[in-house]
Amino acid sequence: MRALIFLKPGHLMWQEQPELSLQGPRDAIVRPIAATTCDLDRLIIRGEAPFRGPFAIGHECVAEVVSVGDAVVKVKRGDVVIVNWHISCAQCDRCHDGRPNACRTHQKGAMYGLPGLGDWGGTFSESLHVVEADFALTKVPAHVSPELVASGADNLPFAFEFTVPHLRQTPGADVLVMGGCGSIALYAVMFARAAGAGRVVYRDEDPHRLDVAARLGAEVIEGPPPRHAGSFPIVVDASANAASLLCALRSVEPEGIVSSVGGHFSDVPMPLFDMYRTGVRFYTGRGRGGPNVAETLDWVARGLVDPSPVTSEIAPFEDAPTVLAEPSLKPILTRPALYGGT
Repeated sequence: MRALIFLKPGHLMWQEQPELSLQGPRDAIVRPIAATTCDLDRLIIRGEAPFRGPFAIGHECVAEVVSVGDAVVKVKRGDVVIVNWHISCAQCDRCHDGRPNACRTHQKGAMYGLPGLGDWGGTFSESLHVVEADFALTKVPAHVSPELVASGADNLPFAFEFTVPHLRQTPGADVLVMGGCGSIALYAVMFARAAGAGRVVYRDEDPHRLDVAARLGAEVIEGPPPRHAGSFPIVVDASANAASLLCALRSVEPEGIVSSVGGHFSDVPMPLFDMYRTGVRFYTGRGRGGPNVAETLDWVARGLVDPSPVTSEIAPFEDAPTVLAEPSLKPILTRPALYGGT
């Protein structure tokens, strides 16, 4: 089989790899049919993240199941599924209490598509080995196209996690979204609007992303981040920019929440005294992943949200090295299913 290998910024190539096989009765082999870049992948490919090649890249995909072990009961060959980006044992306390992204059993941070975290491959590869398939795979509703939820493992549920649960606690709250990195900020706008936010304000310097945010229902403001952008109960920082993060921290209501997607690869001095006086709940991390996938898919399936405005292009899987060499906002690489989704 072939894997798409990130070599260095702007350079990717197909490389032959050994064929994959089941390693245990609860495993599966899946074949990606719609794969896309996480915002982190775009930073890696542009040379703006501290990850060096060569390695198989990608951790967001919809796949069809090719084979399953004897103990797998929830999926079968031909099922179309979301593949959790994180590697999880399904047995430890963290997997059981909603933190499978921090599984105790596997190497810390184990996931597809990054170097040094285990030999798991990447989602732009022709095949993936999945451990604990019943835990790691979520069926895509039959009437939802794979292209629409290609980001259903990570960026879509991440944006859901940053917005919907908080709006359930504070219905009608205003939301500030600091853009600048890629798709997560735009998906956050989408979910915030669908979840009944009052105002959704989106700040960015990129005209294209601002246009998409406006189409998704945001009040858009173009320009560099100010020191302070107002007072919002819910703030999402998906900028990968230190000034935007600091603006987010200074623009939250007392006892409000600021969630940062990360992308900050060096230390950022925190305005801790301002945060102390205001009262800020701050989260940064990789998101919980799997626990939010099913509900995210349900929102798409019921037509509550439509991720398609964020998609920048759809191209054949074969063209991945060229398409991803200079990745657009949200490129999706596709190929036909072998089993017709049955």
